[in-house]
Amino acid sequence: MAKRDTASQAPIEDEIDGVSAPSIDNDGVPSKCLSFVLRSDWGHFRRIDRTVTKQTYRIPPRTTVAGLLAAIAGVRRDGYYDVFAPGTSAVAITPVEPIRTVTQPTLGLGTHPGETMEAAGGSGKKTIRVKYPDSTDNRQIHSYELLVTPAYRIDVAVEDDRFYSVLKHRLETDTSFYPPSMGLSEFLAWIEPIGDDGRFEHRPEPVGTGDSIQINSAVPDGIDEIVPQAGVTYDVERVPGYMEVHDGGRRTTGFVDYAFASETLKIRPETVSPVNIDGHVVAFE
Repeated sequence: MAKRDTASQAPIEDEIDGVSAPSIDNDGVPSKCLSFVLRSDWGHFRRIDRTVTKQTYRIPPRTTVAGLLAAIAGVRRDGYYDVFAPGTSAVAITPVEPIRTVTQPTLGLGTHPGETMEAAGGSGKKTIRVKYPDSTDNRQIHSYELLVTPAYRIDVAVEDDRFYSVLKHRLETDTSFYPPSMGLSEFLAWIEPIGDDGRFEHRPEPVGTGDSIQINSAVPDGIDEIVPQAGVTYDVERVPGYMEVHDGGRRTTGFVDYAFASETLKIRPETVSPVNIDGHVVAFE
C-alpha cells in the first residue's frame, strides 16, 4: 500500500519518476496538456455575487477546476495556488452537454457566524471557537439552483513537474487522493478520457490563421473577438480565476470573463490564441 507524504499530501515519488511538465509560451499555449471529461449527475458552483438564492455558475470557475485537480493529485487546501498562477498554468473549459438548471428548495440549519462561533481565550489574545449548531433548532429553507447532468471537457497544463506528473499518474490509473466533485462535495463526479484510445496526454497544434475561427471551448477574456452568427446565442460569466493565501485564509486575485454557447463560437483571434487538440479547438487561460 502506498504511503502518504504527510508534508504535502501527495503520492510517493516513485509514482512520478520520468515525467516532465509542459512549457507554456507567452501566448499561454502549453507544449502538451492533460485532457479529460468531467461528469456528474448534479452540480453547483455557487456564485459569489448572489446573496439570497444560491445560484450557480454555468461554467466551473478556474479556481474550482484548480481545486478539483489538486484534490485528485492530493495537495493540501492552500498548497496549489502558485501551481495555477498566471504564466505557469493553462486551463481550457468546454461544456460537452447542453447546460440545464433546476431550482431545488432545501432545509438546513443556520450557520451565521454569530450563532456558530464565540470568542474564547485570555491574556490579551483573541481566539475563535466554533460551536456546533443546535440540531433541535428550526430549519431554514434555502433555494439552490443546481446543474442537471453537467459535463465539461477540461484541458489543463502546469509547469510544476511534480504536480503535472502526479496528476497524469492519477488520471491514467483512474485513482484520486480525494474524490472529485462537481462543486459541492455531495455531487461526486467521475472522469472519462476524451478519446477511444484512453490517452490523457495530448499536444496542442496551431490553428490555421484566417479572418475567423470556429472554437469549441469557452472563450476567456475575448468577448470583443466573437463574430455574431445567425441563430447562435452565447452567455458571458465573470468567474474567479486566481487565488493566493492571505491573512490566514485565501482571497481571489483575478477574474476571467468566459463566453460560451451550446454551439461553436466564431472568433477573430487577436488576444485569444486558439489551438487544435485532436480536432477540438480550445482557448487556454
